[in-house]
Formats: sequence, structure tokens, C-alpha cells
Amino acid sequence: MKMTFSAIAMGMLLLSGFSCNKIRDAIFPGVEVELPAFQFSVPPIPIVVSNEVSLGTFSMAFNLDSIVRAKTGGAFGIGAVNSIKIKKMNIALLDGDANNNLSNFESTRFSFSSNTKTDAVEIIKINFADTPSYSITVEPENSPELIGYLSGSQINFNLSGKTRRTTQKALEFKVVVWLNAK
Repeated sequence: MKMTFSAIAMGMLLLSGFSCNKIRDAIFPGVEVELPAFQFSVPPIPIVVSNEVSLGTFSMAFNLDSIVRAKTGGAFGIGAVNSIKIKKMNIALLDGDANNNLSNFESTRFSFSSNTKTDAVEIIKINFADTPSYSITVEPENSPELIGYLSGSQINFNLSGKTRRTTQKALEFKVVVWLNAK
């Protein structure tokens, strides 16, 4: 009899856990989160090499709990989120010209780490057309799961790329990243 009562109690606990998750998923369908824009400069590129080179590392403070609470009127926090993926990214060249623009780059890769997860994960790779442009918005086909990276307080972006042509001046970029938090 004691074993049966224990089994029933354990079963009820398990079912209530599943029910809470289903209820949470029904009430919290997810939010789109726009990270604060960040800017960075890429120094002049005097020579073109055949391999990918580092273009810089950039860090920013981050509090996902505050962002989710703001987006949901305080109803939900990070505890309601069980998946975060990149929805899209916009890269804008702020000071480009005919000889210094996105077409000077063949491709670029952003990788990502944080103070809670220091191993870097590639979040997006972009191939640029060989025609002058100053802004691009991309949506990754297969965004990696980022929730383990975004539960901390600092995000680190690493940018690398392959150049097509030299640049004659430092280039100032602004990047905006949108996330899907579910």
C-alpha cells in the first residue's frame, strides 16, 4: 500500500510539472527581443589576404530577465524562456563611400560568447555581393540555441571576415540583432 501511494504521488508530481510547462507555453507564446544596437570600427585594411582575419571583439552588458519583463508587462521573466535564437541581424555601414563599403568584404562571421558560457558559437555568416552597399539585413537559416549564453550579464561578439578589396579608412559599423525568445 505504501509503495502504491508513493507511486501515485510521484506520478501526480510528474504530471503537474508537465501541465505547468504546457500552461506556461500556452500563456507565454514568446517575444521578439531587439538587443541594444552596438557600434564598432574596423581599422583600414591595407592588404588583402586569402584567409579570414579577425576584425574585432565587442562586448556589451545584457539582462535578458529585464528585457523579457519589459516586453511582457512584468508578467514573465527569464524563467518562462526555454529557447532563444537569432531572428535577424542588420549591419549598417555608417561612413561608407564608393570606395569603402560592404562590397570590400567577401564574407563575415559573427561568433558569440558570454560571461556564463565562454566557448564561442557562430551565430551568423554573411556573404556580401560585389556591388556597393551600405546596409544588409540577414536571417540565419539555422540559428544555434543561445539560452545558455544569454542567462548572464555580458555578451561578447567576435567578428572575423574575408576581404575582397582594401579599404582606405576606418569603417564605422552599427549592428542590431533581433532574437526570438520562447
